[in-house]
Amino acid sequence: MPRHAPDDRSDHALLDTLTHALGTGDAGAVDQAFETIYNTYAGSVAFVCGRFLTNDTDIRSVTDDVFVSFFQRAPYIEIESLRAYLCQAARRAALDFLRAKNRRERRLTELTFPDEDTDPLALIPDPDEDIPAHARYKALTADLCATVGQESAEIILSHAVCGESFPAIAARLGKKENTVKTAYHRAIKRFRKEKGDRWL
Repeated sequence: MPRHAPDDRSDHALLDTLTHALGTGDAGAVDQAFETIYNTYAGSVAFVCGRFLTNDTDIRSVTDDVFVSFFQRAPYIEIESLRAYLCQAARRAALDFLRAKNRRERRLTELTFPDEDTDPLALIPDPDEDIPAHARYKALTADLCATVGQESAEIILSHAVCGESFPAIAARLGKKENTVKTAYHRAIKRFRKEKGDRWL
């Protein structure tokens, strides 16, 4: 069952713990902080990857790559929100993975079928293919829209799944930040009441 998205207070607490551990140089504390962050956010990162990747093995691989990169860079970067940083990194990593796969498939096509009019893009899996990870994202989107409406569903997906901040969502939608926050929390409460803990 997917974990609930951490709220802002727990996100800040995890970030403070990591910052303190890095500041003291205590290797054990650093490892513990990283392990806690991975256990807390791995599900969210994999879920974002599932928006773009259709193979569970690829999703797991890219998810691990996101955390390895974060662990390597953490001492040298400033982060305001762990969830936002990791989910945005997951989106970039998944798209980079698709681009690299596209390039590999193009080279393979040119090598294997030099005399045939073959579209190399056709070798890339259809993003609508019913593979479990991608199907879960489509099912959540459909459930959200049917339960709370399209706009509230967009707010939930943008914030809880993709890590977009409330001010950014409000600016994009042309609404006040408090209006977006209220819509988010009401929609989450309504969705959980009707669907239980199935998704969020």
